Amino acid sequence: MKRLGIFFIALGFFLGIFLACGVGPHASDQRLALKGYDPVAYFTEKRPMLGDPQFQIEWDGATYRFASAKHLDLFKSDPDRYLPQYSNLCAASVAKGVKVQGQPEYWLVQDGRLYLFGGPQGPALMSTDASMKSTADRSFSDVSRLPKFQQ
Repeated sequence: MKRLGIFFIALGFFLGIFLACGVGPHASDQRLALKGYDPVAYFTEKRPMLGDPQFQIEWDGATYRFASAKHLDLFKSDPDRYLPQYSNLCAASVAKGVKVQGQPEYWLVQDGRLYLFGGPQGPALMSTDASMKSTADRSFSDVSRLPKFQQ
């Protein structure tokens, strides 16, 4: 019985060291916007590109990464132009009143704005449904206050 007590004390000690050393997810990784993709690349390269940790900025509580110093400078000069609409939520889901995290692989730049989607069908839906954007615009305030993401 005494050995079991010593075991749990040692386990607690090593677990404390493990957590104190920052092993595991870092706070900045948990708030990594766009899963590390470069928001400017959707406009300049017309495709998603992973950003480099050496070119990053904290913006509105999230860390954005960029593929190059040039992209970082473009973002700094006009962040609103490059930020995904609806706080990175899926535009089609927002239009339906549901909170779903957008995936950086499924995207559309329309009227100079970046929209993310939860699946591959989203960009085509928005391209063909002229009312989706206006419906999402009206719904976003309510959807953003929903407590949990849908799967």
